[in-house]
Amino acid sequence: MDLTKLPWITKEGYFDPGKFPIDDILKQAVGTDESQFRSGLTLLQSMYCHGRREAGIFLLGLLLTCEDKWEKRSAIVEALGVVKTQACVDLLFRDLKRVKSSNTTRRYLTHVIKVLAAMPSELVLPGFSSLASDKSFSPKMRDKFNAILHRDSMGDIDLFCAEEPDF
Repeated sequence: MDLTKLPWITKEGYFDPGKFPIDDILKQAVGTDESQFRSGLTLLQSMYCHGRREAGIFLLGLLLTCEDKWEKRSAIVEALGVVKTQACVDLLFRDLKRVKSSNTTRRYLTHVIKVLAAMPSELVLPGFSSLASDKSFSPKMRDKFNAILHRDSMGDIDLFCAEEPDF
């Protein structure tokens, strides 16, 4: 087989997601087939990690256009965990403020909080600080935000999600 026609295969025979064509992956990610959607997210995440910044931008766009399909939104948010940029953090914080907590959205919001908590501190501490004092959130939610702010002194960041065993 002529590997020069497959630039995403290294000369050692390994797959290089940084060189894989993105067009078909984008179609998968916006399609209706659930397994192709998830596969597309995984590959976009891998492409981003291998230097394809446009894959991260597409993931951000997917979240913006996903409407209120909570399972899909949760999967996109998890994929965004590798996009450690201010734009990503800002979008996730906007979603925390936009989406009202209910039985339907609680799991999604927990995903958003967990992904934000794993982001670099310098990107998220101002946002969590603002939310911790925002009276539009319940005391329980503000406690979660405070726990993240103080995680260095409190230990494990999973403390704030202890009541969400359905992950």
